[in-house]
Amino acid sequence: MSHAQASVSSLLKSLCLAVMVLFCSAAFAQEDAKAVLAASVGNWDGSLYYMDYQSGQRVNIPLRVEAEMTPDGATLIQNAIFMDPGRLVYAVGLSTIDRDSGELIEASFREGKGESFRSRVSEVSYLTAEQWRIVVVREGPDGNRQAEIRQTVERSGDSMNSKREVRYLDEDSSFQLRNGIDLKLEK
Repeated sequence: MSHAQASVSSLLKSLCLAVMVLFCSAAFAQEDAKAVLAASVGNWDGSLYYMDYQSGQRVNIPLRVEAEMTPDGATLIQNAIFMDPGRLVYAVGLSTIDRDSGELIEASFREGKGESFRSRVSEVSYLTAEQWRIVVVREGPDGNRQAEIRQTVERSGDSMNSKREVRYLDEDSSFQLRNGIDLKLEK
């Protein structure tokens, strides 16, 4: 084998190893993301907050979430109840990790309407069922503007917190907090 052939062979071996490491890392991240969904199961009480578009003030609303996995362990079902000024709102959310792409697929339904999203899992850190963090990113509308939307969800013990931040695509801006959820696990 010539020196050039040996170099190409070595390069191909390195490339194959890099692809295998990348594939294994993606597979572990996908399994960690699935574990995060399963670790969200339970009855949770707390609040939903959002930044009012007009005033820029933070608004807090009481929230209750009952979360369970489907029998096959593939989909998280979340039933949420919260107050929208003057009335109760009932919402259902479904979340799963796409087995082919590793993306988070979410659908939510309330008051006879629904929407769905696909987000890229950009970070996942799963230490235990009570200690984890996941960050997902997608592009979509925020108000009447297109934005990069970043959702970070963290669990520490009996607390779970989520925050949604946006960065508008039509300007050079940093991420801005849009809304979030602060929950405590019911014992």
